[in-house]
Amino acid sequence: MSSGLMRLARMGRLPLGAIVAAALMTAPAADVGADALAAREAFAALLKTSPAHPDVSVVVHDTTEVEGLHIEDLSWVSLDEEQVRAFLIRPADTKGRLPAIVCLHGSGGSRDSLTKAPFGPGSWTTPGRTNSHTRLLGWARELARRGYVTLSITQRGLDSRTPPINQQANVMLIRGRTAMGAILHEIRQGLTYLVSRSDVDPKRIGTTGMSFGGITSFYTWLLDDRVAAAAPICGGVGSMDLFARKGRIGYHGTYWWIPGIVAEGDQAAFAAAMAPRPLLLWAPTEDIGMPKEAVDVFVDAVSPAYERAGAPGAFVAHQPPGEHTFSLEAFEAMARFFARHLGESAP
Repeated sequence: MSSGLMRLARMGRLPLGAIVAAALMTAPAADVGADALAAREAFAALLKTSPAHPDVSVVVHDTTEVEGLHIEDLSWVSLDEEQVRAFLIRPADTKGRLPAIVCLHGSGGSRDSLTKAPFGPGSWTTPGRTNSHTRLLGWARELARRGYVTLSITQRGLDSRTPPINQQANVMLIRGRTAMGAILHEIRQGLTYLVSRSDVDPKRIGTTGMSFGGITSFYTWLLDDRVAAAAPICGGVGSMDLFARKGRIGYHGTYWWIPGIVAEGDQAAFAAAMAPRPLLLWAPTEDIGMPKEAVDVFVDAVSPAYERAGAPGAFVAHQPPGEHTFSLEAFEAMARFFARHLGESAP
């Protein structure tokens, strides 16, 4: 990106979509870092949050070793004095630094559903509800078995964390804040903790999640340069503009709607600016969270950026037949993606 475009981006004089389009046509691949910086700053402004890495002070409440896994029960204080609870799991016989993955659940899950044994589809009851539902359980625990340090966070306003996230989102809007900015802040505090650990390779950290966790993993990847790769599953990633015109408007809560993002080029403009940082989308064709047409628009806009950056294989979009669900097929696709991009032989 030219210095003139960078100045205009920071002054808010050009929408991000125009900046990215100009960069794709004129800038050498070596300038991709400048494009990502401008995108992060623009996205942080939309979220009413800071692009700077947040501080964190983590309390370790308990440590256990079970079936070859080391498990830590963690907490820290986030914005508004919110108490964040998380589990960190790693192989018990860790030697040296391992890749790490931040694992984020959907609206009906928690850190407990992510780390429950055994791994696989199972019955789960969300606190406060009487009816159980089927979801993929223990997948963060399974990733730890495969050699990762995993950090599983119970996300703000979900599970037993109150008030509910949509109530928080409504109040934050009138106070000049966004719920998504607050959600990402505490996830990014988790990143700060991970990079401080001697058993984590700070250059090999990924984010992934299902549904609510899919969009927050994607946005964390956009906002934080410490995330090397992201794999949102059914995360409502595509085109917010097309979703607003053709999707089921009432499906996503207030937290999902980012004020002003379409004027900046929609989700694709921000993702294109991140090339060549690896990104996987799992977006079934009948996913209620994002129409196929909107995912197609995203793919058509982002793919050229990765081609220009010399890494077309670093952006992968899976659009299998199916609905809004975290299947074993999706898990294995995500696991292969991280093995390629966070493994010891990763570029």
